[in-house]
Amino acid sequence: MALSQDSWGRIIALIASADGDIAGAEDALSSALETGVRVWREQGVPANPEGWLYRVALNARRDVWKSAATRTSAVWDPEVHDGSSDSVHPGSALHPGSADPPDPGALPDRRLELLGACAHPDIDPPARPLLMLSAVMGMTGKQIAAGMALPVATVAARLTRAKKRIAAVGIGFGLPDRSDLDVRLPDIQEAIYGAFAIDWVHAPAQPRDGTIGETLYLSRLLAELCPSDGESHGLAALVHLSAARFPARRSREGLFVPLDDQDPGIWDAVLIARGEDHLRSVQHSGEIGRFGLLAAIQILHMSGVRRGSTDWPMLLRLHDDVERMAPSLGGAVSRAAVIAEIDGPEAGLAQLDALEGSSRRGRPPVEGPAVSPARVDAFQPTWALRAHLHTRTGHEQEAQRAYRRAIELTTDPAERAYLENRSFENRSGR
Repeated sequence: MALSQDSWGRIIALIASADGDIAGAEDALSSALETGVRVWREQGVPANPEGWLYRVALNARRDVWKSAATRTSAVWDPEVHDGSSDSVHPGSALHPGSADPPDPGALPDRRLELLGACAHPDIDPPARPLLMLSAVMGMTGKQIAAGMALPVATVAARLTRAKKRIAAVGIGFGLPDRSDLDVRLPDIQEAIYGAFAIDWVHAPAQPRDGTIGETLYLSRLLAELCPSDGESHGLAALVHLSAARFPARRSREGLFVPLDDQDPGIWDAVLIARGEDHLRSVQHSGEIGRFGLLAAIQILHMSGVRRGSTDWPMLLRLHDDVERMAPSLGGAVSRAAVIAEIDGPEAGLAQLDALEGSSRRGRPPVEGPAVSPARVDAFQPTWALRAHLHTRTGHEQEAQRAYRRAIELTTDPAERAYLENRSFENRSGR
């Protein structure tokens, strides 16, 4: 029996919210899944499998909380450890009715609360997003590693160290109220965006489903909780505008369709309207950060597809601002693609060469954290862009080498088929 990522994260958040023990919640849910496979094979799948798993996992945690070992170190508190169904978020599939009115100072969503808890200052900063993506958003170590261009072993080691530290020093999570939110906001925003970016490739055509649907909901909730924070609105704008294009990313035959070839009439108009509203809120806030700039880039690209003409110089200025504010490997590759549109494919290739050269010297092309050569080599968009630009310059051998590497790194079958077709066309001289 497979449990969706968003369901896993919701149940973990609900169980761990009682005592902050993420590892314990994960163990309890894993045990519940094993029990479910055995029981459901004999008795059939219940009408609400998520609720069944939640209750079994919660009962397992109750046994731990009530055990003799626990009683010697902590006082049993029914209000904290009971975990009744009234504590389940009313928007969750786990709760068929309504929840008790929330404390005005508390965050109104269990998963958002646990995201804030994982951003606790006693947790090492590099481990915070990994912990949030793994435990709260339900991402596997392999998914996180691929999305962040990190070795799987590195992700696993950081997660293990973070959980051991939590257990060893007894970090008192405590669900953060709104007075704690400002300090932890950047980490929460990064986790929501990270989950969106990681699930981007395999997301369904219906953008409100699965993990993407959860990131849409959480980004809206965060903007509602922080109405004057420009970056919260920027994140919501970016997620909504990007997700709006999902229905047009595949043809009726299931073939991959790049942005420039998409039919804007298929885009989700409701999500676009919401994204534009959040982008206006960014402008009204008087501050624009990384997510606000990325949202502006999205809307400019989409406007270009609608008009059939893109304002590349304006896009370059926005990319320059992003690189100065928050340099990243993905941002540098996207900027190279824009430069290629303005100054030609050779200029774009020169930017990629500079990026790879800088990584070998231990520093990026702009001020910021160094990018290792291994990360550059394992970053699929770098090779996909190289293949495209070499094709434009007529360098067939270089294009084929780049296509092979891009295809190796592509996990989406539809996009892989698209690249294989482009590679074949390049070899055939079409």
